[in-house]
Amino acid sequence: MVDRRVLIVEDEVIIADELEWRLTQEGYSVIASVGSGEEALSVVDNEPPDVVLMDIQLQGKLNGVEAGRLIRQKTGAAIIFVTAFPTALIRSSGPDDPPPVCLNKPFSALQLRAALHSIQSAA
Repeated sequence: MVDRRVLIVEDEVIIADELEWRLTQEGYSVIASVGSGEEALSVVDNEPPDVVLMDIQLQGKLNGVEAGRLIRQKTGAAIIFVTAFPTALIRSSGPDDPPPVCLNKPFSALQLRAALHSIQSAA
């Protein structure tokens, strides 16, 4: 059993549901699934995750890169960006940000597993 707490930040319900299903199949505990960076920050105040699966383009004022940076500063959680635009992620990363771990949409179960494994190996 993996026993790692995951927050999903994805504004497309179908993708969020697929992520949640795949994560629970892999033994992860999904603490919440939200559609905005602001909601994600509210969740982490009460339940800090170990891992955040973060879309780049979200509802609300914060994009995923900004929200991920704030969550990492608050909790130290590993961030996996889930995006159809990986080059936009690289361009928007700051000089003090760690190299992004990215899961490209559309993704397979194997790709999700590899992204999760890469953050576990780095920890």
